Amino acid sequence: MRTTRACRLWVTAAVVAALVVPVLLVPLGQGSTADSWVLTGLLLIGLSVLNVEIGRLLEGGRSDNQRPHKGLSAWAFASALLLPTWWLVPIVAFTYAHAWWRGLRVTPWKWVGSAAYVVLAASAAAVTAHLVIGDEPDLMHGSGLVGLVGVLAAAAAFLAVETVMFHGSAYLNHQDDEVWLRQTLRTASFYLTEAGVLLVGGLSAAIWTGGGWFVLLLAPVYLITQRAALHEPLRERADQDEKTGTLRFESWRRLAILGSERCQRRRQPWSVLFADLDHFKAFNDAWGHLVGDDALVAVAQAIRAELRSDDILGRFGGEEFCIFLPGVTAEEALRVAERIRCGVSSSSIPRAAPITISIGLAAVAPEDDPIEFVSVLTAADRALFQAKHDGRNRTSLVTVDAA
Repeated sequence: MRTTRACRLWVTAAVVAALVVPVLLVPLGQGSTADSWVLTGLLLIGLSVLNVEIGRLLEGGRSDNQRPHKGLSAWAFASALLLPTWWLVPIVAFTYAHAWWRGLRVTPWKWVGSAAYVVLAASAAAVTAHLVIGDEPDLMHGSGLVGLVGVLAAAAAFLAVETVMFHGSAYLNHQDDEVWLRQTLRTASFYLTEAGVLLVGGLSAAIWTGGGWFVLLLAPVYLITQRAALHEPLRERADQDEKTGTLRFESWRRLAILGSERCQRRRQPWSVLFADLDHFKAFNDAWGHLVGDDALVAVAQAIRAELRSDDILGRFGGEEFCIFLPGVTAEEALRVAERIRCGVSSSSIPRAAPITISIGLAAVAPEDDPIEFVSVLTAADRALFQAKHDGRNRTSLVTVDAA
């Protein structure tokens, strides 16, 4: 899939800006000497190398191509607090190159874009810190209150710019190519963990200005930070079906139950869809299981293309998918189901015949009395059976009322 022109322009502009902006900015740390710059830069690069190696150790040496928190932003942020802004370019370039070499790989243009976003975010942090702290080289000067305020303000500026830049990539590119990034950016844990990573960088910078080599005693903190950074992707791997990228059924059911309870509190309608590929065993027998896997991926993408950000898609098992639609009436849910059915029928599966899907839809109207989620699942399953019985490649709708 080719990257959209808008996304290419966004990333290209970010890379150019990342090479130009740090050179043009008034840097924090002008009062320091060139020798201290080199020593500080080497220290930050060394901490970045340590950070990546700790991550590899915790992951058992495996490469990971979809992990939002690699801890690299901590050292760019520390550089913004300690060094002239032009140092951001070589430090970020080295840290990202080393992480790439050690196996943390994603699509090359996305990796370069990520590095550019970090440089721009760190540049914003440097300007913010300079406005608050001025040219004071010691972040812990006096009571340390001014330095603390400066670090917190700089971290907020870093996170704000970084968020805008990554949202640009996520929503200017094709949806199917940015499913993971869009989902990541919608989770609070991403921002909380990134804020923690930045504050570790800020603490390292403050200790370096006030206590020098005591920064090495922060090694256990780096270990804890890496463990926290790894927690979310490990949880995601447990929650998500690796083949289709959808939620596993138990994770889907947990989130769908929470969504249904929220709808019932707000007196909003909601629906559950069960979708099952037609004659999938015969399809696998005719085309092979590898093509069958391609078909499952294509169907998941076709379903996802018709859903909103609040809708929840899961894989029930085998060739069956489950969908939770909050806040939609039965008529609206039926239209969504029909769009999904038509989208699957027209989806392209290389080297194979077209495939169709049958859908069972259970719709719940706003009720004073709560409706048990399991009864709605049962109703959707019965509706799916009816759609199969009526000839397949169709949607069967049932409404569910409180008992």
